[in-house]
Amino acid sequence: MPLNYRALATCALLWSLPVYMNLFDPSYSLNGFSEDFCGLKLTVQNFRLILSWELENASVVPTHYTLQYTVMSKLEDAKAIGNCTNITSSFCDVTDVWEEMHETYIPLLEGFRGNTALLHCVGSVLATNLSFEPPEFGIVGFTDHINVTVTFPSVIPKIYGKDISHHLSLVIKEHSEEMVRVHKLQINGSISGNFSHVIDNLIPNTNYCISVYFEPKGVGKVIRSPLKCTLLQPGQESALVMVPPPENVRMNSVNFKNILQWESPAFDKGNLTFTAQQKSSYRGFQNVCNSIISTQCDFVGLSKYGNYTLRVRAEFANEHSKWVAIPFSPEDDTLLGPPGIHIEAFADSLHMHFSAPQVHNEPGTWTMKDFYPSLAYNVQYWKEGHAEKIQVTLQNEFEVLKNLEPWTTYCIQVQGIVPIRNKMGQWSEPVCERTNDETPPWIVPIILMVSVFAGFLLLIGCFALLWCIYKKTKYTLAPGNALPQHLKEFLGHPHQSTRLFFSFPFSDENEVFDKLSIITEDCESSKQNPSGGDNSGVPSGPGPPEIVSNEETVSADLENPTPQMSVPEK
Repeated sequence: MPLNYRALATCALLWSLPVYMNLFDPSYSLNGFSEDFCGLKLTVQNFRLILSWELENASVVPTHYTLQYTVMSKLEDAKAIGNCTNITSSFCDVTDVWEEMHETYIPLLEGFRGNTALLHCVGSVLATNLSFEPPEFGIVGFTDHINVTVTFPSVIPKIYGKDISHHLSLVIKEHSEEMVRVHKLQINGSISGNFSHVIDNLIPNTNYCISVYFEPKGVGKVIRSPLKCTLLQPGQESALVMVPPPENVRMNSVNFKNILQWESPAFDKGNLTFTAQQKSSYRGFQNVCNSIISTQCDFVGLSKYGNYTLRVRAEFANEHSKWVAIPFSPEDDTLLGPPGIHIEAFADSLHMHFSAPQVHNEPGTWTMKDFYPSLAYNVQYWKEGHAEKIQVTLQNEFEVLKNLEPWTTYCIQVQGIVPIRNKMGQWSEPVCERTNDETPPWIVPIILMVSVFAGFLLLIGCFALLWCIYKKTKYTLAPGNALPQHLKEFLGHPHQSTRLFFSFPFSDENEVFDKLSIITEDCESSKQNPSGGDNSGVPSGPGPPEIVSNEETVSADLENPTPQMSVPEK
């Protein structure tokens, strides 16, 4: 159910009053929503407005998003964007929705996992402050000039108005060995299709590298394209050069392991050697590899944050070719190697653990995440033997793929990405695991503990049962003689028992006993019955008479003065 966002728009207006920002993302939070920062960003890619977002420190990453917006000047309720509803990607094309350059748009991003809303972020976007991605372009080299062709869309979006030159300039930067030239071109607002420009007055048989990008006239960020290089054809004046230069010079940099590579040119007079050099912004050219046969050189000493010019030439005897140079910035140009991945298979899910690529030539355990904190992971997985692949972008180094089919083999690949730098890494080798129906490991100790406890209770029950059987059997086979109540009470007092113990004579003394006769009620009845005979002084109970000491008899008389016992003295 859509909310009334007029109050939110008013808050965003107050936030944007002190200074116009490209994007202000307060990560507005409502009850039940996450307070994670959404990192909203608006860029222009091939003249399309792309709103992207990046979650930082999110404990749970949403599986799909819905984007709505309102306009600051109108203060209307939020409108849904059709192509940005229930999307799994972390970006959305808003070119056909946002058409006013001088309006401030308020995007509202909602993130869900299943049917649960995890986050709710509000930002403000001023369309005049954009970051323009570099356009697509191609170059063709001739003897003394280069043709640069820039590809423009067939239709310019309405947000740029009638004249696009009011908003940006097209810049072509030319690199040649130690020289850099910048060409700023005016763009006609009605331009569409391909745009061509010729860079002339160049030196034949020389390597040139070209970069093309847009330079906003506002406060937008400049994003330069990767360099494209070409070696111009030799002219008439260079035809006498004996040693040809290296071909296809390129930097192969992965995880800051920087290897300059090239191809040996055709040369029929003998084997060529090569010398490679580097130059920084504060130091001239220095040899890194000198007169080597190999067609590659390891530039191990480059700083990760420097800008360099690298060059290489071919040599034979006392002659050499011209230098072939390329620019290189490790932080911008290095590639992300494939991340590590460890998978644990369960009944209907796969638990994935990622590890960022290790940095080459660093002490300790430095990874690429230490240099690119916003490192995320693209994961694609598929059923083994199936062509259809599912791709998701994950922010954390531990994720779970749920709702999978049991007893099915899934294959997974992972790739590191840095969205804010538009840097894509290399894919890892596929890792395949089969889901199963096994009980989770944590269930086993619980079952073991319950089994031990149940066995302990069963053992106690068996002992109790045996004890009861023993008591019943003993009572049935050999019933005991019951003592009179006053003797039970006498023996029940601890102090009387102590006196009785200490009153016993030691084994070496003469023991003296008195005879104790127990008279039961049956004996009393027989006295009143003349036919019963005179049984005085003879016990009538089933057991033999009990013998106690004289002291015990006196104590019993004191306890119970009723004359029920006769104690004859010897």
